[in-house]
Amino acid sequence: MLAESKLASALSAKHIPKLDALRAISALFVMLFHFGLPVPPGFGVLCFFIISGFLITWLLLAEYETRGRVSLRKFYARRSLRIFPAFYVWWIILTAIVVFRHHANYFGYAISAFFYVSDYYVGLHPLPENGYTLTWSLSVEEQFYVLWPLVFCRLMPNRKRLLKVLATIIVCIWIYRPLLRVLGVNQAYVYNTFECRADAILVGCGLAILLRSGFWPRFWELLCRHWSLLAANMLILGLILSIRLPNSWFRDTVGHAIEPLFIAAILVQLLGIEFRPLRVLDAQPLRYLGQISYSTYLYHGLFPVPHAWPVILRLLPAYALASLSFFLVERPFLRLKDRWFQAPNKVQALQYKEV
Repeated sequence: MLAESKLASALSAKHIPKLDALRAISALFVMLFHFGLPVPPGFGVLCFFIISGFLITWLLLAEYETRGRVSLRKFYARRSLRIFPAFYVWWIILTAIVVFRHHANYFGYAISAFFYVSDYYVGLHPLPENGYTLTWSLSVEEQFYVLWPLVFCRLMPNRKRLLKVLATIIVCIWIYRPLLRVLGVNQAYVYNTFECRADAILVGCGLAILLRSGFWPRFWELLCRHWSLLAANMLILGLILSIRLPNSWFRDTVGHAIEPLFIAAILVQLLGIEFRPLRVLDAQPLRYLGQISYSTYLYHGLFPVPHAWPVILRLLPAYALASLSFFLVERPFLRLKDRWFQAPNKVQALQYKEV
């Protein structure tokens, strides 16, 4: 773990409110894009990927340090209780709507979403867009949840080797994506599929390993020295996003390679910089919206509202449906998960926060 600092203090806390706030903001970006506002496509999902990789790896590291091993059986059981109930309730509701509206051409999308392979189905069949197509990112994350613990357990005894493997895979994906575009592969495939998007999640994994292992302490200290460095990173990231907004080639070849690095750096700075305006990220409303961000992602497009409505009125139904899902479906299973599986240490509160 890092030496004593604000960053170390934040990471050792039982709960990190700013991570909830970041998830709430990520979900907001997703909704605004789907509502037709000019926000960078996929930016919210990119943030979700990095946060998920970070939190899952942080918890795997905590369990390994406490028990000397990771129980894959318990890991997959916890993930199932966290993800499946809300998802399959949403899937049943959406499928009932699709059947009622006689959209028979959505059958392939429904089946691929059910089995968490819609990233490939949508990559090969990008149109027509429908409620199931947004599950491509959930499929990417679920495939990550299946594969990453196996790699982690195999390589964990040597953290430096694990980091080298991560870096190698990330660089290979950076080369692979442009190669697919040069070869004329469908852009939707490059944008949606697991092997083309896993690098963002792995950046989050690498960040967790670096921080929890105490690697690069001077770098993190320098990164969190002053709020102006946070402002500079956000400005550069904003410029990159503005360039790739209308340019899918730049997004797939350059943007998706460097944006996760800036997002990861900003995440660290938000946790490690003492700057009064950043305390807004600890506010209870943002923390709550972060807690329901998974259901917000699921339900925000289930019942479309008129485009003429103000944005705030279009957001409210999504938050209302997400709240119902959280309290009626998610929370009972979260309590069940916490009752059955004790978290390895005091980061237990983070255990159900991934998307």
